[in-house]
Amino acid sequence: MSALSFRNIVLITLDCVRPDFLGCYGCRDVRTPVLDRLASRGVVFEQAVTQAPNTWVSHAGLLTGLYPPLHGLRSPYDRIDPEVPTLASRLAERGYRCAGFPGNDLVGSRMGFGKGFDLYFEQYVSSGDEADAQEAMTANNRNRWKDVLDAAGAWLGRQRHPVFLWFHYLDTHHLPECDLPEYYRFSRDPLWQFYEGKVSYADACCIRAVLDLLIRNGRYEDALLIVLSDHGETLVRGRPPVHNGMLTEDVIRVPLILFGEQIPWKGLRVPDLVRTADIVPTLLEGPFRPDGTGAVPTKDVFSGVPLPLPGTGRADSRTEGKEFAYAENEPLGIACIRTEHWKYVAGPEGEQLFHIATDPGERNNGVDRHPGTAARLKEALAGIRSSRRWREGPLAEREIEDTRRLLRIFGYLE
Repeated sequence: MSALSFRNIVLITLDCVRPDFLGCYGCRDVRTPVLDRLASRGVVFEQAVTQAPNTWVSHAGLLTGLYPPLHGLRSPYDRIDPEVPTLASRLAERGYRCAGFPGNDLVGSRMGFGKGFDLYFEQYVSSGDEADAQEAMTANNRNRWKDVLDAAGAWLGRQRHPVFLWFHYLDTHHLPECDLPEYYRFSRDPLWQFYEGKVSYADACCIRAVLDLLIRNGRYEDALLIVLSDHGETLVRGRPPVHNGMLTEDVIRVPLILFGEQIPWKGLRVPDLVRTADIVPTLLEGPFRPDGTGAVPTKDVFSGVPLPLPGTGRADSRTEGKEFAYAENEPLGIACIRTEHWKYVAGPEGEQLFHIATDPGERNNGVDRHPGTAARLKEALAGIRSSRRWREGPLAEREIEDTRRLLRIFGYLE
């Protein structure tokens, strides 16, 4: 098929949002009408897998198209190596003006996420008391969503070139102090911190607001929207939400929706296994070509491949290993390989093999019953974990201590 030229590319990452809490993925008691409408007129990927159970590593993979061993950011104390191209830097080379709006400093410029952006909005404000503020880096910890929308509107109104916008919406994170209107303060479990209400509010406050922003600035008709989550959330009745631990399906499986008035695949649902690392190669080498003149080959080998869309020839471009999805939590020593039907996990507790199609709760370890499958996936996992392309870039000692403070604020450390 011919290339689809989109003058505007908009990426929205909703923090901690699970697909099974969205109407377009079958949820009946959480209202998400805006996302549902986009999904009904766009493309829904039913098996999208992220590369890490936390914000920093997952976003690094999303924005580089590389697995963690290749982009170098594997813990909150690392940074993306300066030599690694990002989606923004690649689009900037093609004439795009780029603006990024991170939710907090865990995906801040100091960790390498600002590369390629003309505007990287980092006006973090403290959500705690004055004492907490003094402990948080630069006395701040997050971008307020209203400030983000104001800054994005002001910046977009000045642009005359094609634009790439990235919005990281943080208020779906497990933060009890989230400024949530009373109407949205509902949940199936009181310890879940109004999780369902936050998801509904994100639909109205984030997705709808971004669409309105594009419409007001004449950027909607020729825009491609990519909406997904950085990771999911483990939700157990009687316990608070948690992630950044195990690589269970409720954490590594994420929603992924493509929408644009010009895309030809209206209402398409894709059952194939895909990775969030597929986004960059999709935009650079797939049907959504930034300059509209055809594919722009790169010298880089991405961890992902262009997303499987009718008429795009992805099946012909698959190389060995691309039927796998990889995820890791390196500080805990855990990594996994996911296929369409299987998941192989290696960690301190040994080897585990789950047949996801029949055991989505991952309760029955099949390593002994399926030794051939386990051996094949173990070999694939070892190959990815041993790969190195870029030197890793650790933070300075002061930055590491600042990061520890921020991790405590967000509940990752005691």
